[in-house]
Amino acid sequence: MFFEGNKYEIFSEIKVPHNIPFFVRCDGRNFHRLTNEVKFKKPYDKEFAEIMVNSAKTIFKNNLTPILAYIFSDEINILFFDAPFNGRVEKIDSVVASLLSSAFSLELYLRRKTVKTISFDARVIPIPEKKILEYLAWRQLECWRNHINSYAFYTLIEKGFSREDAAKILKGLKSAGLHDLVFREKGINLAKTPTWQRRGILLYFEEYLKEGVNKLTGEKVLTARRKLVENWELPIFNSPEGKNMLLKIIKDRGRRVEM
Repeated sequence: MFFEGNKYEIFSEIKVPHNIPFFVRCDGRNFHRLTNEVKFKKPYDKEFAEIMVNSAKTIFKNNLTPILAYIFSDEINILFFDAPFNGRVEKIDSVVASLLSSAFSLELYLRRKTVKTISFDARVIPIPEKKILEYLAWRQLECWRNHINSYAFYTLIEKGFSREDAAKILKGLKSAGLHDLVFREKGINLAKTPTWQRRGILLYFEEYLKEGVNKLTGEKVLTARRKLVENWELPIFNSPEGKNMLLKIIKDRGRRVEM
């Protein structure tokens, strides 16, 4: 008897629409428990952020052709213009998530000599070119919300409140109220915390000129090269500076973004 296995793989042909850019958004699974077990500092630990950045770099080093990766907390947003794996969503999601998971596990072991089972989930989000900047500004706004809520929450935890009670106290508080709470209790101005905590971190390629020598003529020549850059001092993406930076990153890849 011959079993037609492919017949039942009903999701295998779901593909990203042709010639449409897309994000793969990845989130750490059960990272709250992980950060407690590994004893990362709260609300922010730069070492954790460095592990996230180095994990995201893995996507740039495995022939998947991403344009950029925006990182905050345990979330990574990876922008593609050219879909790997012939655009197959199952393949893109599974490979990206597995690369991040294995890279994070290895990096954690190298730094902390700690063995943990790490997993990320992943989703493909097709997006029109003219909406790319809006998407990134939206995620950066979520980074800011996460920032002020995390500081306020752990301020209350340090004062002895349970997680449940802290959540109840913060429920319904507006941004100004969260600011006031943290400043009153800890003297921290949330507008002055490290930029990467407030605005996230960006990975992208940057062109530079490398000097060399023409082997035939002996003349000095300049060759355009690319290097992977990690930016921990981001502008606000909705600002003119932020928009110009993002447009340059995208245009340097030979794409034109209509605004």
